[in-house]
Amino acid sequence: MPLDDASPPPDDPIPAGILDAARAIRPCLAELLPFAPESAARIDDELARLLARSTEPDTADRVRGVLEGNPVTEVWLSQFLEFGVPPDFLAPGTRGTTSPGPAGDGETVRPGPKFVCPVGGDVVWWRRHVGQDVPRCATHGVILVKV
Repeated sequence: MPLDDASPPPDDPIPAGILDAARAIRPCLAELLPFAPESAARIDDELARLLARSTEPDTADRVRGVLEGNPVTEVWLSQFLEFGVPPDFLAPGTRGTTSPGPAGDGETVRPGPKFVCPVGGDVVWWRRHVGQDVPRCATHGVILVKV
């Protein structure tokens, strides 16, 4: 079978998952990188630029490169791709498919309502608790809307 016809390895996430991770990590960057605000801002700017061209075929690879360029965002990306939610929704002790534990060992906490940027859809955020204020999109400056 020629290489062009080969399917990706089963553990290789689809590009849509990588783009979803980029949208979800943007509101978390300042919290993930509290001692490196310049780095958080640079990563956010780069992700915003790439998400604006999300229909281009190499965008997911470029997004992956940006997120894997920092050890903290690399781990966040890996966990998001494995569980499909931001890592802060994972209960302590949650194990993924790469490190199975005993039955009932940890679980994924059900995310609250999901909000997105109404202008570009380039930011996704989940409410963690009732009193939490809905943030603004860092790209467009508008308040995120519930979907």
